[in-house]
Amino acid sequence: MPFCTNCGSNVEPQASFCPNCGAAQPKKTIEATDFLEGMSDRTASILCYVPVFGIIPAIIFLATHKFRTHAGVRFDAFQSLYLFVAWLVVSTAIPTLFWGGFHPSWIEGLFLGAIKTVVFICWIYLLIKAAQQEQVRLPLIGDLAARSAAEQV
Repeated sequence: MPFCTNCGSNVEPQASFCPNCGAAQPKKTIEATDFLEGMSDRTASILCYVPVFGIIPAIIFLATHKFRTHAGVRFDAFQSLYLFVAWLVVSTAIPTLFWGGFHPSWIEGLFLGAIKTVVFICWIYLLIKAAQQEQVRLPLIGDLAARSAAEQV
């Protein structure tokens, strides 16, 4: 329980005035702090490229005010999102469209596995380059990301 700033008697936490002396009590304000306040651009870019799960920080960074004007972080977030969409297409859409839920032959499965491996290696490569503070633009996905980042600013 807080105490009066004037006489020192007990005061209810929500009270505006002291019940003993009538002195006004300071307003208790809770300052809202941004949980991304201490995060650097480098850390944000790295988090965007965590394989598969990087989509979550990427969406958060695109939605927050802190990174709204940071072109590099926005580009990395969009490129990560588009890479995730490519991963979904390769791992889910292509097998469903071509084989209708049936298992593909070993050659087709090997081909899909190779494409998945390439996408995963791209994620790791982009993660390393983001840690080195270098921005890499993937051939098709990078162009889309650059266009999206430029439109959103």
